[in-house]
Amino acid sequence: MKIKLPSSIVKHIDHSALVNGQAFDPNTAIHTPVGKYTCVHYGIMIPNLPAPFNFLNMIVVAGQPLVKIFRNSHLIKTSDLDTANLLIGTAATQPNLFSGYSIQHECLLATNGQYLKFGNDLVIEANYPEIKATRQGHTFNYELELKATDKIAHFVKLAGSMYEHWSLLCEYQGYLELDGQKTQVQGLCTFEYARGVNINIPIRFFTYQILNINNHTQVLFVDTHGPMGLVLQSRVYVRSLDHHGGIYERGLKSVVHEYEPEPVTTPNGIKMRLPRVFEWQVNDDQGNLLISIYGKANGDFKYGMAGGYAGSYQYEGQFKGQHIQGRGYIEYIDPISN
Repeated sequence: MKIKLPSSIVKHIDHSALVNGQAFDPNTAIHTPVGKYTCVHYGIMIPNLPAPFNFLNMIVVAGQPLVKIFRNSHLIKTSDLDTANLLIGTAATQPNLFSGYSIQHECLLATNGQYLKFGNDLVIEANYPEIKATRQGHTFNYELELKATDKIAHFVKLAGSMYEHWSLLCEYQGYLELDGQKTQVQGLCTFEYARGVNINIPIRFFTYQILNINNHTQVLFVDTHGPMGLVLQSRVYVRSLDHHGGIYERGLKSVVHEYEPEPVTTPNGIKMRLPRVFEWQVNDDQGNLLISIYGKANGDFKYGMAGGYAGSYQYEGQFKGQHIQGRGYIEYIDPISN
């Protein structure tokens, strides 16, 4: 059973709905952990890549959060604040490319967030609107150049600036290299940033999904629950290269029809179930069906999306009355209660 708070209460707690639709401010901070912000997140997510890759993500958490399902306690060697973790997720790599680092001894992070180096595994250079991600010297390498638009989706913007999380629509181009063979890639992706104070938000379930509907339109689906089925957020964001788009909640339905037969256990000892077959849909502001998705997971979930998993799925459905199909990106955290 899901419980939703009245929108009037939600808007006093989370101001994200009030600022969505506004252009991105180039002066927006993307700093590393500082002051009251003891944990920050950087992310680049690319859906709909050709096989064998399926998807690519670079998910950074610098400073360990108190939120249990996002935390990786097993990586901490010195302190929460000194611990970073990085997932480089794609279906093509085995074993999983998930690592922990001492920020002081193994990373080089410019305080303004414009240069981020994690061991010898990843360099991200961000000077809006230009962003570059590089990985060299491994079996799986890449060099990707992103051009960020001003189309921003605000997922969370808590009162008192306690926590905020946003996503920029970007175009990218470059190459992926596996075992010495390069594949040229281009399309739409996201660049994301979050920062939070040292508080424990009781999140019990989380999924985030990205679909590139075509070469200029992107859809994001976020579903987050707290204790006793309390809906913290359940939204669909639509945006394109030439339009800020909107956020949609009306008539939103999401159901998992089938889970993987065996639960997984995270490195932190938390058992989770992962979806195999699922669907979701939402209506537009007039009550008409905006998008409906039927998805089948590709079986390529990788651990390290904070304290959960990320992978890809094949989908088909409808968007604004037109048939669509493709390969979506999914993040998923669903602990099994003891």
